[in-house]
Amino acid sequence: MTRPLCVALFAALTLTSQLHAQSRWTVSFGATGASEILHSRLGTAEARLSGSQFSGEVLATRGRFAARLRYGQGHVTSDTAARDVVQGEALVGYKARSWLGVWLGPRARTFVAPDLSDRRWLFWSGGVSARGAIFPEYLDSFVEIWQGFSGTLNRPASSASGRGVELGLEARLPKRRWWLRLAYHIDQARVNDSHRDTVEGLALTTGYIVR
Repeated sequence: MTRPLCVALFAALTLTSQLHAQSRWTVSFGATGASEILHSRLGTAEARLSGSQFSGEVLATRGRFAARLRYGQGHVTSDTAARDVVQGEALVGYKARSWLGVWLGPRARTFVAPDLSDRRWLFWSGGVSARGAIFPEYLDSFVEIWQGFSGTLNRPASSASGRGVELGLEARLPKRRWWLRLAYHIDQARVNDSHRDTVEGLALTTGYIVR
């Protein structure tokens, strides 16, 4: 998954530089640091690992339409295990209302453990996001919920289900293009009750809006 998402990120950065030349486009860049906990269950074995992840995102909007790309890497550990984590998403969105958005696209997460093959979850998903102003133009609350309508796990090869939610606060600095977001998220990917991965985390993002 890493190489395709890196290619997608490069393509998105190239695209946004072209979009910036069109005044009707608004492009926002963000960098995120997150503390995450992984609850993993495989058969009768259960594990709880924790660590950090760093990611980047690009959001391009024009009128009611939007495109969002996120890519991140991190590392989680416990007393007996360690795993690298790579995740990403490439979504297109439509603003049905000023406060309500709809999103479609792939979401993926890969767990890499020493001496083991990668475990990749991939979902084609649909989701909705909603925003509410706490202090108009300065501070908003938001929530985003997604559901995978088609999913796969590569090891062992099988179909899978996934869902998740993200909620938090987003602040914009007065008369500046910088913004801050504090968010909590929880995602779950599963084949059945005996095989699932649940990731929850607290993330802080700082971003800049290019007009």
